[in-house]
Amino acid sequence: MKALLLADLYQTWINCKFYLLFVAVAAVITVATGGSEEGNMSSFMSVYSMVMCSMMGMSLVQLDEASHWNIYAQALPATRRDQVSSKYAITLICFGVVLVLFAVIFVILALLGRMPWVMAGAQLAILAVLGLLAPAFSMPAMFRWGSNKGRVIFLAVIVAAGFGAGALFSTVSFDSFSLPHIPGPVLIALLALITVALFVGSWFLAVRWYEKREL
Repeated sequence: MKALLLADLYQTWINCKFYLLFVAVAAVITVATGGSEEGNMSSFMSVYSMVMCSMMGMSLVQLDEASHWNIYAQALPATRRDQVSSKYAITLICFGVVLVLFAVIFVILALLGRMPWVMAGAQLAILAVLGLLAPAFSMPAMFRWGSNKGRVIFLAVIVAAGFGAGALFSTVSFDSFSLPHIPGPVLIALLALITVALFVGSWFLAVRWYEKREL
């Protein structure tokens, strides 16, 4: 498992540098425009950065299939569970890096008075949910049917999440980041629990499907 994780980290660094560069540029834009009239741009950049980084694990699966490494890897002592777990670990690492980066940025903007604390918390909650929700639905499909179908499901989840966020924003009170009769902290906790449960459940499903898949 450790060797697979190191190999995937190396592949991430070699083949996904563009993602890292984009996140760095997005962070600069967020700092420059956050809380200003162009604040919508900062929100877009942070969300788009999280979406791109949530694709890291899926990009590695696609690279493995393109080079037939997913077939060669069956000769290794590592199990298929290890192979799936490595991709999920990479996804979590990238998710954590982006989430911490933008959490720091939002806190700085809030301390400077350029962004309300409630808005900072709301945007961070949205990033956290989106960063785990999309791979939670798409990665099991990639391990079951291949990377092409998995990416279709990923795009479908992103579109659905966009419409869902729009519907949520129409009912959320940003004065307290709460739904009617649901306080903000409770809402955030519920979203976090549901998202984490879906992500963990998707790992179990991906392992089970990949162990049964014929390569």
